Amino acid sequence: MTEESIGITSDKTRTLEDVMDNLSKQIAPVPGFKPPSVADDALYCPLPASCSAEEQNEFRSAAVFLASLASEVKAWRQQLPPEYEPAVIAVLHGGVQINVMKLAQVSFDGIRIEGLIQGSPVTMFAHQSTVQMMCFATEVQEQEKRNPIGFIWPDHNEEV
Repeated sequence: MTEESIGITSDKTRTLEDVMDNLSKQIAPVPGFKPPSVADDALYCPLPASCSAEEQNEFRSAAVFLASLASEVKAWRQQLPPEYEPAVIAVLHGGVQINVMKLAQVSFDGIRIEGLIQGSPVTMFAHQSTVQMMCFATEVQEQEKRNPIGFIWPDHNEEV
């Protein structure tokens, strides 16, 4: 990965603006598409007053985080024109970006990210609070080469 690709300026300082500017250059607008709004019932907060301490902690788990992301990706896929598909980029500390292929919960608050950095395969283990996930639309280059995003659950796998 080059310094320019992650938003490092010539004096070796990185700013959020540099990283976001780099991301916006990679994302092409989709004509006539407006990102879906997530229904209130799909959000996991606020918690009902009747939740036990264990239930309240479960709402902070990586499983809930990944379920929310899977719902978001599904909503995007339903609303995009046929020549576009959703994609997810994991943005890590320092601006490192992983094109996500699969996500899994590995501990209560840990996730495994499988994907590509500049075409090379990577696996990253991270605490969910150290990763930002960005869903965006990408134009399908070849119809046969669909890019599903895999979610790995304890009881099943799902491609979204």
